[in-house]
Amino acid sequence: MLEGLTVGGYLPSSFLDWDGHVCAVIFTAGCNFRCPWCHNRELALSSSEPLSASAVVADIARRAKFLDGVVVSGGEPTIWSGLFPLLRELKALGISVKLDTNGSCPEVLSEVLSEGLAAHVAMDVKARFDAEVLMRCTGAAVNPEVLRRSVALIREKAPSYEFRTTYVPNLVSKADMLALRRELSDDEHWIVQCFKPVNCIDPSYMDFPAVSADEVRAFLPSVRVRG
Repeated sequence: MLEGLTVGGYLPSSFLDWDGHVCAVIFTAGCNFRCPWCHNRELALSSSEPLSASAVVADIARRAKFLDGVVVSGGEPTIWSGLFPLLRELKALGISVKLDTNGSCPEVLSEVLSEGLAAHVAMDVKARFDAEVLMRCTGAAVNPEVLRRSVALIREKAPSYEFRTTYVPNLVSKADMLALRRELSDDEHWIVQCFKPVNCIDPSYMDFPAVSADEVRAFLPSVRVRG
């Protein structure tokens, strides 16, 4: 019986959540950030109907031979003590895991990577490493040094990784994005995602225009763009 973790959603199969993989996706409920543009409103606010973690893992075990891996996403998975039992069960099944995280819990990331519980880590870097900008973008008091620790840990220990930033023009300027690019200095692993006004935590963001890939490429011509 898996405890210490609330599953807010489950996709038995996805071709979109891990490049090159047919995967199941487990969404943990709850998040310690309140990014106003976040499109996972129900998950972030823990308002979705919880699912049985044990039942989800049992379904994955039954279908393991048809899957290339499992994505553990959120919400924010690293805020849950039950993340480790979940990842250990998946590892025991011989299933590769991609972990999605906002990087706010580097001590958890360190243990996950030291135990070899994630084959790929995707960290959402919300904005450049400035406390004021991060507060505006995440709705939370975030210490930039904590995020820098997570970036360093992922680079050092993750077998494979990516950093993702959603470009939301009314929150982060082009200058902010260029500053973040310089600080990360890792175009090979940086992906810029285009904001879409869908199911946002702050309903006013539903009235903002979607960002096009061409708009991003115009000022970040050599960076991978998604969306």
